[in-house]
Parts: sequence; C-alpha cells; structure tokens
Amino acid sequence: MELIERMRHSLSHVMASAVKNLYGAETELRFGVGPAIENGFYYDIDFGDAKVSESDLKKIEKEMRKIIAQKLPIVRSEKSRAEALAWADENHQGYKRELIEELPDDEVISFYTLGDFEDLCRGPHVENTGELGVFKLDRIAGAYWKGDEKREMLTRIYGLAFETQEEMDAYLAQREEARKRDHRKLGKELGLFCFSDLVGAGLPLFTPRGTVLRDKVAELANSYRERCGYQKVCIPHIAGIDLYKTSGHFEKFPEMLRFTSSESGDELALKPVNCPHHSQIFASVPRSYKELPVKFLETTMVYRDERKGELGGLSRVRAITQDDSHVFCTEEQVGDIFGELIESAKDLYARVGMKLKLRLSFRDDGDGYIGTPEMWEKAQSSIQAMAEKFQMDYFIGEGEAAMYGPKMDFMAVDALGREWQLATVQLDYAMPARFGLEYIDADGSKKTPIMIHCALIGSVERFLSVFIEHTAGWFPFWCAPEQVRILTINDSVSDYVAQIRAVLDDLELMEPIEHNAVRYTVDDRNESLGKKIREATKMKIPCVLIVGPKDAEAGTVSVRLRDKEETAALGDLAEYLKKL
Repeated sequence: MELIERMRHSLSHVMASAVKNLYGAETELRFGVGPAIENGFYYDIDFGDAKVSESDLKKIEKEMRKIIAQKLPIVRSEKSRAEALAWADENHQGYKRELIEELPDDEVISFYTLGDFEDLCRGPHVENTGELGVFKLDRIAGAYWKGDEKREMLTRIYGLAFETQEEMDAYLAQREEARKRDHRKLGKELGLFCFSDLVGAGLPLFTPRGTVLRDKVAELANSYRERCGYQKVCIPHIAGIDLYKTSGHFEKFPEMLRFTSSESGDELALKPVNCPHHSQIFASVPRSYKELPVKFLETTMVYRDERKGELGGLSRVRAITQDDSHVFCTEEQVGDIFGELIESAKDLYARVGMKLKLRLSFRDDGDGYIGTPEMWEKAQSSIQAMAEKFQMDYFIGEGEAAMYGPKMDFMAVDALGREWQLATVQLDYAMPARFGLEYIDADGSKKTPIMIHCALIGSVERFLSVFIEHTAGWFPFWCAPEQVRILTINDSVSDYVAQIRAVLDDLELMEPIEHNAVRYTVDDRNESLGKKIREATKMKIPCVLIVGPKDAEAGTVSVRLRDKEETAALGDLAEYLKKL
C-alpha cells in the first residue's frame, strides 16, 4: 500500500479514537468500517443516543490533532478467532463481531492499537501518528451498514487527507470549481431539464433548450456510425419476459419492471437493454455471409429501477437513453469493425474537447457471467489484440466485463481531470448462440455470427452530466441550444435586424452535423444594453450580435464571444458563423 493510503487509513483510526474520547463516556459507540478512499478516508459509526452534526467536526478535528501531536505508535497484534470474538463481545462491538464471523477460518485476525483505542483491522498503517500528512474533516452523511437499506443507518464522517498542504489546496480549489460546474445547478440556471415528484425520481424532463442539446449530441454520435454503414432500426419499449430469460438478462436485472397484461395474461417487462430485440431483427430473415456485417443503430430509452438513494441529477437515472448499436459479423470482420469504432470514439471525444483513456473490462472469477471459459478466453484475447493493434494505451479492469462478454471501455477525461466511463465497445460470443442466430457461409454450412455492442456516448443523460460540467455550460457553437442572440441598442435598427435575420435564416451550418440551421433569438426589448448583455452572458450564449445605428450605417455587426469582441461585416457574417 502506498504511503498516502497508509496515512489515510491511519487517520480513520485517529478519528475513531477522537470520537471515542469525546463521546464514549456519554453513549455506547459501535464502530463499523473505516477505510482509506480516494482523496481521504471515512469511518462509519453508530453513535447510539448521541446526536452528531457537521457543527461537531471542528471539535473532533481538534481532538484528532491532540492525538497526532503525541506521536503515538500504531501497534499491530493478532488474536485467535475465539479471542477476537470475545473482544467484540466485551466491548459491545456487534458490527465488528459480524465482520470477524465472516472471515475465512484460516485468515489471520489482526488488530491495531493507538493509545487506548484498539480496532479490528487488516492494516497496514504508518508507524506512528507523527508520520501523518495534512488532513481536514469534510462532511457527515448517513450510510446503511454494508450498503443494505434494510440494515442499520450509521453516521459516516468523511475526511480529506494529502501528503502536503499544496495538494490539499489544489484539491479544494478543484472541488470548488466542480461545485460551480455542477450539472444540476447549471441545468436549472440554463433551463435545460427539471424533475417532478409526480413523474418520479430519476426520470428527468428535458425542456426545449435541453432537448436541442441532447438531440444534437445524439445526432453527432449517430453520424459517425451512419457513415460506417449502420442502419437505423426501431423497437418497442416492452417485451415478453421470455426474451430476457433467453438472453440471460432476467437474472442479471432483477430490478426489471415486470407486469402482466390483464387482457391476455402475457408477462411483459420494460426493456433494460436493446440487444435481445436487435437480435430478433437479425433473425427475422435468412442471412448469408455476403450480407455480413449487418449493422443496426438506434437511440432509444431503456429502464432500470435504480435505488432511489443512488440517483443523482442526470448522472444516474431510471430512464436511460442509449446511443446503441449492434453488429452481427464473422470472426474475420471483427478487427475492421473495432477499428471503425475506435477511430470514431477518438474523433468524437477530440471534437468535444476530452482526452480518452482505455480500460479493457475483463471478467473475474465470479459466476455472474454467461458463456464457457474457453469463449471468454478467446474474446478477451481478441479485445486485447485490438487495443495493441490500434496502439491504444490501456489498463485491464478485472470484474468490469458485461455478463455476456469483455468490453473496451473508453474513459473520457474532462476539463477538471476527472475520468468518466462513457463510450464502450463489447465483444459477444454468447448471446448469438443463446438465440440460435445463424447465417449461411460460403460452403453452405450454418454458422453463428459474432455480436459487437457499441455505444459512443453510452447513456445520453450521463454524457450530458459530464459534458455540462466539462464545458461549464459554455457549449460549443454547434450544439448550443441558443447559438446566437441579437441585441438591439434601440428600436431604430429594426429594418437592419431584419437583414441580419435573413442571413441567419438562409444559413445552414454543415459541421459537425449536416443541415444544422442557426438557432437564434432577438432581444429588442426596451431595456438597457447592459442588462441585455448580462442576461445573454448568464445564459452562456456563445455568440451575441450587438446592433446599433452605427452598425446599421456601416453595414456591420458587433460580435461578442465568450473570450473576445470584434466586428464583422454583414456580407461576411455567414462565413464568420461557419467558423465558430
């Protein structure tokens, strides 16, 4: 374990010790778990009858600093299972007893002692509290024991920890910038989407402005595949439950929303995925090797009953719009198809200003996968070979595979350096076999096609949550809900504004999506120019055209962009806007 992780882990013990010093005399404290996490640490604690709020964090932090100043050693010891259970019972630590009982019989049970505070822990830790870095208690939250909403609710105290003050300051500055860019905040300010308690949690409603944004993003993703020969299909949002039993999704997605038709008695489900439907379009007619690859494309919603506590803005929703596509092909065609999709993903994310990292998502030793071990070995080797062929830097994530096959997940890096898993390409040998999909090969024999799943932006909602924060709401000109706003200085320029509107009405922007008419409004209210400019800036309009009598006389417009102001001749305005 790296030094910073040992520091963070040790700080969770220091915090637990401080809590015991402050509250142990007035209430029976029961401790859960206190791991190191990214950027810090936390500890889950049952405070019994005591009430703890964020106003108490300074007091706890002060007690921690007293402990640290003593440079106390953190000493490891071992106990037998019987001794460990006796320790848990004597100290009334029911959560720790539960953890001990779950340990394998042959596992060494270790404890760490800090002053008079002893805790069950695998470690490791720093040698003494004098070796700890810079820390700050951050916030308090509720946390179900073991993440089970049917279990006890504990108090989780979060702390931040870094080796140096410079690292702490940089992190806090980045977090403050992230707070300003929060897509939930910007979504409301820019009028992009909303939620309704009557509609339900995790079910976003997109406004006209937000719908323009999501449509343009989806069109961009689709345009890459359409130029590679993908054809649009359309499927219903419900299906018979047997479809998902055949595909294997019935067991994988117990949260599927199932219902029975009162008329026919058919058991139906809202679709959690699209691939089984697309497999049936492939199977609807006899297929020859000459037709392959068969490429289907659809941007459509799927539905998953995510836990209410895990929902958040557009990041995690129950109605998920996927830019989904499926290819049915031969073994020899896999390389070319992967190549097309890899190049498409690289170009798309470069266009939206994000760097890409690559994770090869492979299976672990769990049993939640379909297909034979030989099939998995073949698929994983093939995906790794693709990454190397296209000279992609990658790392392997074990246990991150889809249930039916390994994945090539593209991790987008946003303006704040955060990584998000968005685009994905998945190789599937299992589902075509489960559905009995076939094509006639050149020798007249029947063969099973390989299936490739791909989404270039993944969930449109999740992509938008990242994109809004990445851009801070200053969207590129091509997808801005309102691209241009014309501001008039007074009502004497109405005829000249009509000429400007004629230029905009006739203009079609060809990149990155064809037939993209300019979206503009005119603010000719009897308000001050300063107020109009402030309102346009607040709405983050990428291009503001200011029109006054002098502009009309000179045949120009004053252009105000986010980072500069300049003048354009009316005759050059169309070409000017095409370059934005």
